This record gives sequence, structure tokens and C-alpha cells, in this order.
Amino acid sequence: MAERGFCPEPAFLPPCGSRLYRIGINGGFIAILAIILIYSILFAAGIAISHLYYIPLVAIAVWYSNRSIRTAAALSIAYAMVTLYLAFGGYILDPVMIFLFTLLYLWGMTAVTLFQPRGFQDMTRSTRNNPAFTLERSSLMITSATPAFATLLGYTREALEGTDIGRIWTSDRDRQAFCGMLGRGVEVRNFETVLTGTAGNAVPVLLAGRPDQMEHSCSALDLSSLASYRAARMGEEEAARKIAVEETWRQDFVTTAAHELRTPLQPVLGYLHLLLEDRERYGIGDDAGRLLKICLDNVHRERIIVNRMLELSLLDSGKVACATEQVHLHGLVCEVLAHHDVGSTAEVCLDIPGDTCISVNREQFFLVLESLVLNAVQYNEPPRRIELRYREDEDYQAIIVRDNGIGIEPEKLEAIFKPFYLADEQDLSRDYDRMGLGLPIAERYVRLNGGTIAVESRIGEGSTFTVVLQKRGGDGT
Repeated sequence: MAERGFCPEPAFLPPCGSRLYRIGINGGFIAILAIILIYSILFAAGIAISHLYYIPLVAIAVWYSNRSIRTAAALSIAYAMVTLYLAFGGYILDPVMIFLFTLLYLWGMTAVTLFQPRGFQDMTRSTRNNPAFTLERSSLMITSATPAFATLLGYTREALEGTDIGRIWTSDRDRQAFCGMLGRGVEVRNFETVLTGTAGNAVPVLLAGRPDQMEHSCSALDLSSLASYRAARMGEEEAARKIAVEETWRQDFVTTAAHELRTPLQPVLGYLHLLLEDRERYGIGDDAGRLLKICLDNVHRERIIVNRMLELSLLDSGKVACATEQVHLHGLVCEVLAHHDVGSTAEVCLDIPGDTCISVNREQFFLVLESLVLNAVQYNEPPRRIELRYREDEDYQAIIVRDNGIGIEPEKLEAIFKPFYLADEQDLSRDYDRMGLGLPIAERYVRLNGGTIAVESRIGEGSTFTVVLQKRGGDGT
């Protein structure tokens, strides 16, 4: 059964297996030492005995094979120094002993480089400045630790070395799984667990281990930042979920409120129209008629606001269809300007070729242009100037609406397309019959027609709204 957190692979044994590995290493070592010992006893003149000085050097190479680079350098220097010492001391060097100890030296280096874990030297170099440690094979004591690993747990290297690995492990089950695999000669990778710092704090890490005959080499990857990232990501997902719930609630509320408000407005509008159309029948004088007209105008404004709330709710819910057709842009713009008599309140500069056609839903794009033009008029002061231009290239068509109005503050540019947002909401003298729905509805209609809308603005210089549409054929494709 596969256990959590590791990926078992054959450990650092030759292809012929661990038994042949032990026979090759230990058998060769014992055979060479036996030959040297027998030869030294047979020639007990002192010359051969002196060569026994080499035996501890080779033993060091075997016992500390996981430090092969330093051991090889030390052994080479020591071998040369002992040989020179004997030569200058008047000893006659026996060529047979020189050959045997050279053979022993070569055996030691071969055992170190050929039978040690593959890539161990590279791992040693790479982990020197990274969190890493070694475990004694049988006792599972920490025999060495890098400064980075000690710092990770808040210890000193001296305090860690000689410590049982269970002292720094939070989960005994994880410790048994990790050390058990190493003990069976299996390489461990990507073992996610939690260690314990010196202050008792939890330190999430990702461990890797390479087993060896004497010591297991292990490395650790600090997952503290990953844990923080996961927590932040969960927080973001929870916040997004709450926002989605609140958005759904808002849409439902707006839809319900719009329906409930529109229902009682209908009879009020009907009765007001009836009274004003037949004033003599109901005995309504001029003063009363004027007051009723004011009431009718305000109810009409209220109906427009309610309808826009309902329209926005339908757009956000995706229930509004968009059937496009080829529309003459110049005629549509002129219709918008004439409907609101914009020419009487502002100077209009029209730069749209008469034969320009765009593939949009006519009614929906009328509302888009209406919102942009009225926005240019409302957020402006005399002398008002509005420019409507058209630009195109091979793939796109752009409708540009520019004004010389008061401008929009940079931090408010992204918010003006949000429902119920008013750029001048802090101004107590602003018009009372606006709810910040014109631009949000226009932006949604632009997207529904396959386009985008962008705005640039400077305080005191005016704003420029650009609607970009992708060119389509006569059939809307």
C-alpha cells in the first residue's frame, strides 16, 4: 500500500543488489588488508610494519565516505606525507607494499565515488546553504545540520547535533513513515509534514531523504510561506463567495424593489393623466393643474428610475437578448441629439461619415449613446462643447464622445461603471433625480453587443469615452 507523502524508488545500491554490494565492498577491503598484514608479518624487518600507518587513512575513507571530497583530499595529502617521511627517514620502500597500499588507496576512492549515492556530491554542494541534515542509520540521531536548517527551527547547530529526530517531529506517525522508508533503503521525496521549532511552534516542511550505509542525508523545504499563501487564498475564495452571495442578494433586491415600486406607479400616472386631460370635468383650476403637472413630472421621473433599476437587474442576470443589425451611426447619433435637444444647451461637433454602419442592436445602442451624451451635458458647464467622432481600422470601429466638462478624478474612473455610483455624491447641490445607473447600463449594453468601453479624463479639462466594436458582417458575424 502506498503511503502518503513519498515516492519509493530503489535506493543507492548497484544493480546487482545490496548483498553483492556488501560482498564487493567489505570483501575487497578485508582481502587487501589481509594481504598487507600477512606480508608485514612475514617481513618483520620494520620496513613493512611502517606501512601499516596507511591503514587508518583508508579506514577513514570508508567510515566517512559521505564526506568524500574532503576525505579524498586529506587522504591524498596524508599518503604523500607518510611516503615522503619514510623515504627521508632512511627506510627502503618496498615496491610490493607500495603497490598494495596504492591498490588499497584506489579501492578506497573507488568505493567512495562508485558506490556512494548517485549525485550525492551535487546534493551536498546544493544543500550547504539550504536546510539539510543527516541521520545516523541505526539510532536516528541528527549527526549534522546546516545553519539554514537550524535557523529554520530556531536552534543552533550544536543543539541539534546529537538530538533524536523525534524531538523535532510533531507527528510520530509521520516520523515513523519517513524514517521507516529510509531504513528500508528507499529514497523519499516530497514528504509533507510538520516539525517543531524551539519555541514549540509548528514549522511545515517538505522533506526529501537519501538512505546510505552509515548516515541518511535529508533536506527540507520551508512551507511556511506556502501555508500563508494557502490561508490567504482560502480567505480570498471565502471573500469572493461572500461577494457573489451579496451580489445575488443585491440583484434579487433590486428586481423585487423595482417590481414593487412600478406597480403602484402605474395607477398614479394614469389618474394624473386623466385629471389633467379633462380639467373642466373634475373642476381643476389653473393653480391645481400646475401642481398636478409637477406631480406628474416627478412620478414620470420615478418611473424612469424604477425601469432603469429593473433594466440593470435583467442585464446582470443575463436575461436580455441582443439581435444585431446594420445601423447607420450618423442617423442614430442625430436621433439621440434631437430627442434631447442637445444642440440648445451645448455646441456639438459631429465627425461621423454619413455612410458609416455598425452591427449592433439599434435600441440598445441608442441607450448607450444617450447615456454618454447626457453624461457629457450634465457634468459640464457653459460653454459646453461635445465632440462625437468615428474612427476605424481593419478590425475595429470606435465611437468617441468627448466633452470639455469638469472631469473625473483618477481614483474614481473605475468606479463610474458600478451601479448607483455618483462621481459627485459629496456635492449637496447635485441633481436629485440621478441614481448612477446610466453609465453602468451603457457599459453592459456595450458588452452585450460585443464591444468594450473605456474612459480617459482630466480634472477641469473634460472626459473622453471610447466605445470599441469589432467589425462584423451584415449578418452579425
